[in-house]
Amino acid sequence: MSDHTLRYFSLRHGRRRDAADVTWSHAVNSRSRLAEALTGPTHMMEADVIIRGADPKEPIMAHPPDTDSDITLKEWLEALGGSDKGVKLDFKR
Repeated sequence: MSDHTLRYFSLRHGRRRDAADVTWSHAVNSRSRLAEALTGPTHMMEADVIIRGADPKEPIMAHPPDTDSDITLKEWLEALGGSDKGVKLDFKR
């Protein structure tokens, strides 16, 4: 993790500069998981992006073997608003 990232989280959350202190929410691929991650103490969110298997074919938040989701990539990104959370997106085939 870069020094800039560690510095950002230590300033925002009063923690020492140690990557082991950065907390993650994994598989934030639904509206409920996103709401939980945005309001919780986590620093970073990891989510998966696939192309919806049925029409309309658009980027959605899901992990294979799932082929559908209750939230699109666009909606997910818009929900972040002014959040101070870090994001890691895994683009799946």
